[in-house]
Parts: sequence; C-alpha cells; structure tokens
Amino acid sequence: MAMYHQSHVCRPGCLCRQQSATSPDSVHQEVKFPGIAGIAPYAATNKAGAPVTQARIVILLNDRLPAFALQTIILGKTPHITSGIGGLGGARVPIQTRGRRQFVSIPSKGARGNGGVLFLPESGRNVIHLLTWNVGRLSLSRNVGNETHAETQFLNWIKAHLQQYPQFLKRIRAIQIFINNSPCGYCAADLCAFATRYYLGSKLKISWKRNYNKGTDSTANLQKLRQCGIVAISPGQSELLAEIKPQLKNLKLAKQQHHTYLLDKRVHLNKPQAINRRAERLMTNSLKPASLLSRVFASPHNYARVKQLFQGTINQGNYRQRPDGSYEAIRSFRFSTGWSYGKPVNRLKAIIDQKGNWHYYPVP
Repeated sequence: MAMYHQSHVCRPGCLCRQQSATSPDSVHQEVKFPGIAGIAPYAATNKAGAPVTQARIVILLNDRLPAFALQTIILGKTPHITSGIGGLGGARVPIQTRGRRQFVSIPSKGARGNGGVLFLPESGRNVIHLLTWNVGRLSLSRNVGNETHAETQFLNWIKAHLQQYPQFLKRIRAIQIFINNSPCGYCAADLCAFATRYYLGSKLKISWKRNYNKGTDSTANLQKLRQCGIVAISPGQSELLAEIKPQLKNLKLAKQQHHTYLLDKRVHLNKPQAINRRAERLMTNSLKPASLLSRVFASPHNYARVKQLFQGTINQGNYRQRPDGSYEAIRSFRFSTGWSYGKPVNRLKAIIDQKGNWHYYPVP
C-alpha cells in the first residue's frame, strides 16, 4: 500500500548538524502568514470532562517538497508509518482516518493519552496542519503548571521533530497558531523561549478568540509575546470567524428534488418491473450520474431528523469547505440510503451554502 512516500531533507537515521534556519539579520523581514482556510476540522474531546482548549497550527514551508519521509507498512488492516515524523513516541505509528483525512496522533507528555493530531500533508502542498488540545485542567496554581496545555503539546512535538531532523528548520517559512483561549503566562514564556532559540520570532504568529484570565493576566501575556518578536493578535480579529461551524437552516427543496426521485414502494423492494420505467433505467444504468433516495430519506416527514443528524456530524468537525465557499458533510448509515450510479449505497452527502441553506443526496 503506497501512501505519502515522501523524501525528507535529513534522512531518518542520518547525523545532521543543527543550524539555525534564519540569521538574526533576517528576523525582521516581512512574513506572509497562512490563513485558517483549509484547516482540516477535528472534534477534540477531553476524557476527563475538563474544558478543552484547541490550538490549530499551520506550518508553511519554503518549498513544495514532501513534508516528511514516511515509510508505510501494513499491520492487519491498519497502515502504520515507521519513520519520517519525529516526536511521535513510537517506532510504529498507526495512520488513522476521519472525514477522509489521514492523520497520526501526537502523544501527550503531560498525561496519559494523546495531546493532538497531525494531518498527513497532501502531495505537492507546502502546508502542514496540526491540532492540539489540553489533556488536563486549565487552572493554574503553585503546584500545577502548563504541562497539559495545548500550546505545550505542540511545542513538545515540534522541538522533538527538530531534534530528530534539524534541517527541517530551514524549510519553515511561517507558523500560524489559532487558539480559542489566550496563552497563560507559562505558555507565553515557553513560546518566547522556542521562538528565540530557533530564530522564529517574526515567523511565529498566534491569535485567539477570548482572553483567559483565571490565574493569569492575558494582557501581560500578550505584551510578553510581542516583546520577544512573536506576532500576537488579541480577540476580535476577522481571521477567526472561519472557526464558526456552519449551522443548517432551510432545506433547498428545489435542489433536493432535482437530485432525487421518489420511487414506488415495489421499486424499493427490488421489484422495479413495469412500475416506473425511468426509475428502473436510473437504477440499472451504472453510467448515469443520478442519485435516488430511498423512501425513508426522500420522505418530507424525515427532513428534520436528517437535518439533526447532519448538524451533529458538523458539530463534531466532520465537514469541509468547498472551493466556492460552501460546505459539505458526509454521513454513513447502517442501512441503504438509496442508489447512486445504479448501485445501492449507504451514505448521504449534504451540501451547505454560506447562508446555511442545504440539501442532501446519496453517494457511494
């Protein structure tokens, strides 16, 4: 099984001499930071029931070479990688899939479990997407530091990766961090230490949705970040609006009817004879790009239930933005949802415009 066979500047196992990617003279050059558009969605949950701080990180590379050198192996039915991404804490790491995106889990250093995920980059792209979260309580005290915080989970991974592959530092053009809660004083100090050590001050940008002031001073932390050269943005910036998940509103009935056909009951019992010739042709012609909903999903009485199910899928982060600015979500069911290209299927795709209006149809 071939996936993500990518070459790295510093091969696994080689002894590369660590060098700074930028000199102090180049720190003040203007950096174009990546936006939040295209960041892979993922619903993070905390098993302990504690509030979750999510940090979405985008690493922009200077080139479009493969981001990692991954050697893929198959164990049972789950593919594993054996090298290429430092800081994963194991020789064999399983490749997981959610919403048609492949990712690997980032182990937590502050508690048992995983502290984030790293999405495997698409071929030819010069961006790396990560998502980290806190694995413990958010509160701070004399006895509780920031070992479990979302920022620490990312710093643990990136520093371990740079230690294993020092030449990767030269490839970093910019790092953008979107986070919902502002960094605490400990995390601000750690971010500053990281940016100073690797000469990444002006290449590192962080913005957040709301100030978190329980046991810390968000205003002082903002100034601390800016003093060490990090581009820090306080709440209220428009770039964070894309984090808002789409909310389903009215069903687009005309579009819904355009994609689907209400079939006679005997057709749905696999007896299409002489009942609906048009439906029979659509069901048996595998070259015809037509979709036919089953009676259950085509019934107007079930629109509200289908909407509820898709909204739950979206709230879990399982959706993606389309090139035209609309969104799409796919949900699987245990029973048939209809036919597509002449074959029975058990999945539905919902298309949602920017205003929240939507429709759905069966897909393979």
